[in-house]
Amino acid sequence: MTFGELEDLFYAVKITASPSAFHGFLCGRLTCGAVGIEDLIDMSSDWLTLSEEQSEAAHPSLRDFFESSLSNLEDVSFLFQPLLPEDELPLGERLSAVGEWASNYISGLAEGMESNFEISGEGKEALDDLAAIGQVSLDFESEDEGERDYTELVEYIRIAVQVIFTDLHPELNTDLEPTIH
Repeated sequence: MTFGELEDLFYAVKITASPSAFHGFLCGRLTCGAVGIEDLIDMSSDWLTLSEEQSEAAHPSLRDFFESSLSNLEDVSFLFQPLLPEDELPLGERLSAVGEWASNYISGLAEGMESNFEISGEGKEALDDLAAIGQVSLDFESEDEGERDYTELVEYIRIAVQVIFTDLHPELNTDLEPTIH
């Protein structure tokens, strides 16, 4: 599901949350480990402050979105991408969405974490950086510089999330060893 498709769903069901913020929260929560689909729907309904009618209307699409998001996180070829607005939108709006995504990822991660989780030094650094990205500034010298910074932030988020996810799911790393034929 694209940003635009999720935005259309939110509009149709009268959800006022940002698609980027929601995807960040969802990915943070999914990073913590297995969560049943019905539990995810309940958590998401609470996070999105959905009425029962809104939840029922969004349920099938959200189910597909959850499964797709988890599949992207688990993909060992690192194809994960944060769900952000299209490049045609003004840079300020896209940077704001990056900040929302990152801060809500941290929020979702915090909600699902147990107090005794273990993460590598690289994972801790990635968490700190994501927290800083959540406070992103909308000040930039030039449009070109801002676009370059935006692209670098999105790529960094993509890699940081994969580092954290693989730290917390070492069982998925077993297939990364080279195979000799």
